[in-house]
This record gives sequence, C-alpha cells and structure tokens, in this order.
Amino acid sequence: MENLNIEGGDIFNLNQESFVNPPKKTNNTLYKPDPDNGREGVYKALIRFLPWHKNANNSKIRKYYVWVNDPIDGAFSVDCPSTVGKKSILKDTYWRLKNSTSAAEQAQAENFSRAENFYSLVQIVKDANAPELEGKIMVFKFGKKINDKIEALLKPAYGAPCNPYDLFEGKLFALNVTKKQKWPNYDTCDFVGDKGAIILPGAQEPIQKTKEDMERVLNWLRESSPDLSAYEYKEWTDETHNKVIKAINNILPQGKMTEEILNEASKDRSAAPKPVASAADAVNEVIKAAEPAAPAKQPQSAAKNLDDLYAGL
Repeated sequence: MENLNIEGGDIFNLNQESFVNPPKKTNNTLYKPDPDNGREGVYKALIRFLPWHKNANNSKIRKYYVWVNDPIDGAFSVDCPSTVGKKSILKDTYWRLKNSTSAAEQAQAENFSRAENFYSLVQIVKDANAPELEGKIMVFKFGKKINDKIEALLKPAYGAPCNPYDLFEGKLFALNVTKKQKWPNYDTCDFVGDKGAIILPGAQEPIQKTKEDMERVLNWLRESSPDLSAYEYKEWTDETHNKVIKAINNILPQGKMTEEILNEASKDRSAAPKPVASAADAVNEVIKAAEPAAPAKQPQSAAKNLDDLYAGL
C-alpha cells in the first residue's frame, strides 16, 4: 500500500498526544521555598548568597513592578520604568490618585501601587524538601523583609559588618518560611552561624584563598549559574505601553482626571540608564594576585556543621 504519510503526520493514524495541550513551561532556575511543600506548613532550608560572576556589583537585582488589575482584559504584571529612574505613567497615576481630594479616586490608587522584588543567585546548601536541589545554583526572588536582613548584616548597628555575598567570609541564610493568611511569611528567616567560605558541590571542606581554589570557584560559577540578567528591568515595547494605557482607561471611570492622565501619557521613555561594567575581568585580576593561604583550622568537619545548623532550624 502506498505510504500515505505527509508532512505533519498521518491523517489516517492520528497521534492522540499531539492534540493534548502541552504542559505550561516552568522556570527551573527560580528557587521557590513554598511552605505548602514543606513539613507541617514550614519550609526549612539553608542557602548561601553568591556573587554574579558576570557583574559582581549587580549581584542583587532590584526591580519595581506593578500588578495591573485590568477588569476587562485581565490582570497582568509589568516592570515599572521607575526601576531605572525613568518617567512612569503607572507611578504618576498612583500619586495623582493618592493625592486627590476625592475618596473614590484615592481608593483607585491601589490599582497602580508598586511592589519591590530582589533577585540574587544562591547555592542550595541544605533542603530536605527537595534534596535533588542541594549544591545547585538557582535564582532566589525575595522582598523587603529579607533585603532588610541583608542590609542589617552589611551595616549593623553594633558589631562588625559582614557581606553575605562574600565567597570567603559570607554567612549561611536559614529559611523558615511559613504562611500568613495566603502569603509566604519570612519573619523568622535569618543569617546563621559564623562567617566562612563556601563549600563546592562534592567537597567536604570550605575553599581556601588559593589561586587553584579561586579558579575552581570561578569555573563553577560560570558553568552552573543561571542568567541573572533575565530578571533585570525589561524596557517597554510599544505593545506594553499601549496595553498599560488601555488598562488605565478600563480601570478608571471616565472624567477629567482620567482624560488628563491619558493625555499626559507619552511614549518618550527618557534616556537609557548607564550600562554597568562587567566585573569578570576584576575577578580574574583577583585570582592572578591571590597568594596561597594556609588552610584555616576546622574544629569539626564542615559537613557536620551544616547538618547541625539545619537540625537547629
């Protein structure tokens, strides 16, 4: 019998799987400590903040976004141009409504309220909920509460400062994520233990300040780090701009203020922010200049210390 297969499949022997909607794509680089996946409603883990080898000075990405609750076309999230110091119709609309003498207009301001997120690379040191992630480098999204703890460590009211991103003198961060109402709560998360160097996957002891170890770390970061730039501010396209303008029109009642807001909306996005220079060359210079250092004494094995810290969460 003549082969009846044609490009795109055999119409007489249909493949059932091709008619099933494919599963939604998931972001496998984003670390999500969800208390619903923890034990007894608490997600416990130990992580270590890491520098971004492509741009060490931008190891913590800060971004404003707005959840626009369009009642007609559906809600959506959009990066706020104020993240990079640009004029933002969303921010302007918020403050215009917030400062209104009308209670109804003040209430509408919350539809344009900014939220703040931070993104950093982290090493998953210990996670009994997802042991397959241990040792991996992932992107951790966090909010103001955890950022405040980072800032407090960098600039403490008392005692010596500590940079949690430092590969040799950083600290572990203990996650104790609970749920408050329907949202994850990070109140009891904090930095734990003493300052120390990172432990590479498969190793038992922390790295030392030797050229060999520093090269190993840099290679590990290069090969294993997700692309943190994917979480930086996204410049608005004309499509995004028009979508926001349409949403404003859908959310706000027709009137003088709405007309003024829409008339003031401009496609002029102002000048682009100055690019941040890559720190990869600086890292290489540090490696070249490194002097071999004597290994620090360990009171007990580092691996055992991690187990003790995790058990104490």
